[in-house]
Parts: sequence; structure tokens; C-alpha cells
Amino acid sequence: MSLRDQLLKAGLVSKKQAQKVDAMTKKQDHDAKKNKQLADVLNAEKLSEIEKIEQEAIKRKELDKDLNKQRDLLIKQREYFYRARQILNSNCLNDSKASEPYYFEENSKVRKVMVTVWQREMLARGKLGIGRPLDEVDEFYIIPLVAAKTIKDIAPQRLLTLHSELDDTEEIDLF
Repeated sequence: MSLRDQLLKAGLVSKKQAQKVDAMTKKQDHDAKKNKQLADVLNAEKLSEIEKIEQEAIKRKELDKDLNKQRDLLIKQREYFYRARQILNSNCLNDSKASEPYYFEENSKVRKVMVTVWQREMLARGKLGIGRPLDEVDEFYIIPLVAAKTIKDIAPQRLLTLHSELDDTEEIDLF
């Protein structure tokens, strides 16, 4: 069904208007055949119109690609944030009986978390790390090395302290 028929059926155009447009189109085609110069001008206008539409379509596709990339990046960042928070929450080794403060640096500020003697040793050996689940809260989680490495890969801003790993045979002076 042609556009003309659809417009007629929808009642947007009367039969008389459609016939008038048909007559005008036929007259232009007839004149264009008679007048080669007019035909060339009309063809050039049609080609420029088509080219303009194609360029706009290409621009629209590029814009859509950029917007999709930005959206995908935001989704990926959000997924990493929640995954890191889940890892921190599920691997937290904080001990409510910890009595010794462990001091570490975060953004040029000295922070502390309460640890046990064993946790202090493991932090110094690089077997444990310290992470933060949320930026706004001064809450620090002691986490195992595997979880710390995973967080370092997906959300490095959540991992605050992870010392170089030492060999288990080396002695550390605790005092």
C-alpha cells in the first residue's frame, strides 16, 4: 500500500488533494523530460537530499555507539563496586576481641584498625590486607590475600593496604 493510499485511508488527505498532487507530479516529470536542465537540477537536489539523510543517519549511529559505550562503562563500574563490596563483606576477618591498634596510611591520613597479634603478623607479611566497603564510612575490613588481590583488580580504590608478600620462613620483629 502506497503512502498516498495510507493517507487517503486515514482520512488525512482528501481524494481531490491526492489527485492534485498526482497531477503536479506528473507535470513535473513531463517538464523534466522536456527540459533536460531542469531534470538535472531536480536529480541533483534529490541526490543531495539523500546524501544529507545518510550523513545524519551515520552521525546518529556514531552518537548511539558513544552513548552505549558510556552506559556499558557505567554498568561495569557499578558491577565492580557491588562485587568489591560483596567480597569485602563476605571475607571480613575483623575480630571483636582485637585489642591492638594497627596504623596505616590512607590519602595522607593516618588511620587505625583494631587487630589481634596474629592479624598484625599476617598484615606485616602481606597475607592480609585492609579494605573499605564504602567511602563515606570510617569502617575498615581485614581481608585475606586472595580477596585483597581480587579487589585490587576490580576496584583498587577499595583496597587501602596490602604489603608485599613475605616468605613464611622469614622472622619479623614485632617490637
